[in-house]
Order: sequence, then C-alpha cells, then structure tokens
Amino acid sequence: MYRSHYDDGESKQDKWNRGLDLFIESVYKPDPELRQCAHEQLCYHELMAIREEVLNHLQTLRWH
Repeated sequence: MYRSHYDDGESKQDKWNRGLDLFIESVYKPDPELRQCAHEQLCYHELMAIREEVLNHLQTLRWH
C-alpha cells in the first residue's frame, strides 16, 4: 500500500526542493520528437521561449 505521508526524518522543504529539481531536469531534457513537431508547425522559437518562462517560474517555487 502506498503511503503518501510518513516520517522519514527529512523535512518537507528538502523533499519539495528535490522533487522540484527532478521536474526542472525533465524540462531541461531535450525531447527530439517534440522539437521536431515544433519545427514542422513553425513554432520552435515560441516553444523555446515558453520553456524559458517555465524554467524561470519553477525557480520561484524553491523553498529556502
């Protein structure tokens, strides 16, 4: 059974930031198929601009 919350000695802050880092990695990771679709639909530069906006926003979600 999956338990969504248990005490493992780590702070919520550390877990959140680690999860955020993994999500940011997934945004950085190139997706050749998606990028090819963007080229074909003539919106590659827009896709990359949106990606940058999302990455900037993700940094604001970090707990300090």
